[in-house]
Amino acid sequence: MSDSCHRSAVSAASPTDGSFEFRCLETVLNSLDALVYVSDMQTYELIFVSQYGLKTWGRPEGKKCYQYLQADQSTPCAFCTNDRLVDADSKPTGVLVWEFQNTITQRWYQCRDQAIPWVDGRLVRMEIAVDITDRKRMEDALQQARQQAEALARVDALTQVYNRLAFYEHMEHIYGHLQRKPAPMSLVMLDIDHFKRLNDTYGHAFGDEVLVALCKNVRADLREDDQLFRIGGEEFVVVFSDCERSAVQHLVERLRRNIEAMALYANGEPVKFTCSFGIAEHRPGIGIDALLANADAALYAAKQSGRNRVCVADGHTH
Repeated sequence: MSDSCHRSAVSAASPTDGSFEFRCLETVLNSLDALVYVSDMQTYELIFVSQYGLKTWGRPEGKKCYQYLQADQSTPCAFCTNDRLVDADSKPTGVLVWEFQNTITQRWYQCRDQAIPWVDGRLVRMEIAVDITDRKRMEDALQQARQQAEALARVDALTQVYNRLAFYEHMEHIYGHLQRKPAPMSLVMLDIDHFKRLNDTYGHAFGDEVLVALCKNVRADLREDDQLFRIGGEEFVVVFSDCERSAVQHLVERLRRNIEAMALYANGEPVKFTCSFGIAEHRPGIGIDALLANADAALYAAKQSGRNRVCVADGHTH
């Protein structure tokens, strides 16, 4: 390909009189802040590269389009759109718009590809690629911000455990899984005994410390697949997935003892607190709200029977 073809596609096929209209078109084309190139649809030979391309990728030096525009490419690109630019009869299908991150510059481009008849009669691919990197970065930043906001909407701001909204989403997921593959699952409700008394005696800031410390303690004792949620002021739910009820009771009893052994300091004095627990085992036909109500009833039974204990929804107390 001659140097003149690198400078301007039109100059390679221009009339010899160098018309004013032709020179205007050449000036506009090579002044575009976008890559414009033309390549043979069959051989991938580069017929024209605009000045933007020459400044960004250098001179083609006889390279095919895929060798020139892409990194470490020795064969036509797997994502080449040539076959989408023509129909079954090899007739042009119009403009194809797509987005791509260039493997050499790592910048994003919006590409407008089109099969057109060249001046010598052959069918060629013309691409106009506009740099949209700044737009993509802004979109990515907005997407990350949106994802962070959605995540924060499911996390309790104080304790950093999942909240009531996340609990119901998690349970919908669990129930869908149980429909496909039944497995043991239990809910455990717990709350802090005499929490109002702690707040009234030591202040709400200390009460917040208790909530944070409780969550840290409970999460440290849970298995990887178990999940803790804060669903009310001092009320929490633990979802034990794929765990038999006897094992759940053992784990919860360990939680109860560990919490009982905790101590926080207020005014230099150790302050201890306890929790009560209610266990409800999932059974076919029991919905999420009904299961939660069963766990709540078991928790109430634990409170009524003296607090700092574990009750199961069937009335058996530990």
